[in-house]
This record gives sequence, C-alpha cells and structure tokens, in this order.
Amino acid sequence: MTSPPTAGTFTLDGRQVEFREGESVLAAARRQAIDIPSLCYDDRLEAFGGCRLCAVSVKGVNGFPASCTTQAQPDMEVETRTPELDDLRRTLLAMVVSENSSERLAVDPLRGLASQELQEAVTELKPDLDRFKGATSGSSRPDDENPFILRDYDLCISCYRCVRVCAEQEGDYAITVAGRGFGTRISVEFDGHLRDSSCTFCGQCVQTCPTGALADRKAMRFAQIEDPVQSPGKKGKRK
Repeated sequence: MTSPPTAGTFTLDGRQVEFREGESVLAAARRQAIDIPSLCYDDRLEAFGGCRLCAVSVKGVNGFPASCTTQAQPDMEVETRTPELDDLRRTLLAMVVSENSSERLAVDPLRGLASQELQEAVTELKPDLDRFKGATSGSSRPDDENPFILRDYDLCISCYRCVRVCAEQEGDYAITVAGRGFGTRISVEFDGHLRDSSCTFCGQCVQTCPTGALADRKAMRFAQIEDPVQSPGKKGKRK
C-alpha cells in the first residue's frame, strides 16, 4: 500500500516538516521522530483529544490545541515544547495520576506493549504526584479468573483506548464505559466477567493500555518461570 502524497510543509519546533493530506500535527511529528506526549492516542483510532497531553502552541491560535485533533496546514508554525506547555502537561499528569495510584506507576513491561507510557511521561515531566492526591476511581476485578487478561482497574486512567479498540478495530463491543462522573469505570455486560461477554481474547485492549491496567496473564506467567525451559530438540552437555 502506497503512502498518501505529501500535501505541504509546516514549521515544527523551528524545522520544516512534510505532512500528508488530512494528517494531524501529532501524526506528522511522530513520523519525524519528534516526541509529543499523549495517553489517549492510538494511531489506529480516530483521535478525540481526551487527555490533552499532546497540546501544542500554534502561532496565531489562542490557547493550546491538542495536536492529535489539529490538522497540519501549509505554513503553520507549531511549537511542542515551551515552559508553558511543560507546566500544563505537569498539571494534567498530576490529575491523571490522582485517578491512579502513584505508588504503582512502575509495572512489569510484560503486562502489555504500551504499559509503560504513563510511567515514561511521569519520568520525563516530573509532575507533583501528590498535588491532587485523594480518592481514586476504578476497581480491579480479581474475581475475573479468565486465563488471558488481568483486569487491574486500580491502574485505570479512563483513557478509553481499550473500549475504542475493541469496538472500532475488532468490532466485538465486549467492554464498555459504565457509570458517570467520578464513578465512571470500564466494564462488560452486566458488570460481569470477560468469558461471559462477547470478548474473543484477541488481546488488543491489553496492547493499547498505557498503564498496565489490562495485562497479558500468559506473558506474566512465563516471566515467573525461574529456570529456562529446555527445547525438546536440545540435549544438555554431558559432564
């Protein structure tokens, strides 16, 4: 499959960057290996600017628009890192972590492909993790004993990537958003177990989760094996 043709160039952090027709500032930046933090973005999904961490400064535009929902335009001048933007991101991250548990930011990378994203953002921006500390939302489901997906919702930040990838990419609609306000949580039909839902255990929700709230139980079990498993085709050396 060929890539869409270049639609023009814009200025990003002082350098000229090419963009494609309909491409967002965030997508164009990431193609150029320019990192803009984000927690709700998955390039397989339509961006909706929920977490606001990808905010940028655009010359002539008031405020700080989300780069994932801002289309690149010819001659646009964008800055991704300024003192004001970093202050904004630190505040937003502190609010996100208040929904989480700051004591559990470090999770096993084997939980999933994107499981380190929140921790990496915190390590880079160093927000005050106690600034909004208080009650947390979300509740883990240790009673869901399916062998594939751990539902550790104490780590959930309500980015909704899992819900959206299940619906928009897999078409399963197995998980959904339940409740409202501070009581909002990720759930399945009748607040039950995954094996009783339409879940096919494809693992896409696990791989998109940026905090490890959803985890690959099979990978984690494998990591707990103390001694390497010897291949049936290999024999140990004789002493």
